[in-house]
Amino acid sequence: MTARKALMAIAAGGLVLSLAACSGSTSGTGDAGSAENPIELTFWGKTQGQKAQVDLWNEEHPEAQITYVEQGGDSDLSQALQNATTAGNAPDVFEVPRTYSVSFLADGVSRDIAEWFDNDDGAIAEGAFDFVSVGDTVVGVPYATNPTFNAINTTTFGQFGFEAPADWAEFLEQATTMQQQGDIKSMNLPGEDPSYLRDLATQFGAEWWQPEDDAWKIGFTSEESLAAGEIIQQAIDADIVSNNTYIEWDALMQFFASGQLSQFTTSTWQLPVYEQNFASSVGDWELASYPSESASADLVSPSYYNIYGISPSTDHPETAVEFARWTATDPDAIALLADPTEGAAAFPVVADPESVIDQLLPNELLGDTRADAPAVVLEAANTARSMIEGPNQASATEELTDWWAKVITKEATMQELLEHMQEWTIDDLTSKNIQVAE
Repeated sequence: MTARKALMAIAAGGLVLSLAACSGSTSGTGDAGSAENPIELTFWGKTQGQKAQVDLWNEEHPEAQITYVEQGGDSDLSQALQNATTAGNAPDVFEVPRTYSVSFLADGVSRDIAEWFDNDDGAIAEGAFDFVSVGDTVVGVPYATNPTFNAINTTTFGQFGFEAPADWAEFLEQATTMQQQGDIKSMNLPGEDPSYLRDLATQFGAEWWQPEDDAWKIGFTSEESLAAGEIIQQAIDADIVSNNTYIEWDALMQFFASGQLSQFTTSTWQLPVYEQNFASSVGDWELASYPSESASADLVSPSYYNIYGISPSTDHPETAVEFARWTATDPDAIALLADPTEGAAAFPVVADPESVIDQLLPNELLGDTRADAPAVVLEAANTARSMIEGPNQASATEELTDWWAKVITKEATMQELLEHMQEWTIDDLTSKNIQVAE
């Protein structure tokens, strides 16, 4: 079966793909290395701490030796992986750039690993395993996540006698007061980053891509997605939004630290960066739960899962999966990637991450509230949810980013953006002969 037919199988036909049976390049001879004649695998990644994990694995597993090749950012890595796959020299294991988990499988860059990867022992958090499970297909091994919570400037909040908002209605009410009385913003929405919309839609229960029988159901205009968009539209209309860009990093950090931004959404991997850059407000910050959808709703914390893919061309898929799973579940391996200095402050996907949380928190940024922070982070991890990715998500994200910039500059509304993305995504899938559910 060709890679294009594999695309049809996963994206439009029942989600029962088995690339091991379909591809002549995946008929590996079984994994039986030894210290004298070890299996040799290549691993491509771009995250700090991965090299240390590989060194530890190689020390503990003489029968299977890994060569680590550091790569560039997401766009560079994506192109490099596609080029290597075409050229026939793809790495055995690789970090999957965001938005590519399903499209890489469909394009033959990665393979279904359901034969070797399950969660029967419950070691991996349920949400993480659900993220990589598309029907009966498993698109990769999750190794890190991004539990979402808010960072509150206690000095700014204290000026108004406010506590952290419990839900979005309270958020908008407080933010409007702070804007009107103190010219203080409460959201920063860069024109190049639509993640705030994705996070809110995720929390509200939306699925922008959802496998349904032999097709994909597109949900940009679902009730949940439109409701999430309306929150952002209200924030823009109330003038509580700033638009400082990541491109001007120093200015962004100065603004965040100034007290003129009351709060921002964050995760553990970002906290060490803020501690280094918030000289004027170190100690003024407190972690708080992401606002709930409503006063009566249970907390849902939007998240995202980082995953490793396995190449269809590897001769040792079982060992490749074993290595990837080890990075995600071995306590020493987790500690290396979670290290805020030598690693990436990455949050693990294990079912019980509590023992790692203190290591991830900066010592000075949170001042006297640091002792309360682990409970906030653990609650975010325990209430995490992520959307399923779709077969054309990478290209759709580019289109979404273009329209997001229009909304931020008030050239379009959130509803117009979501209606456009619904139509664009369906048209794009149809042009690729991928079935779309009504």
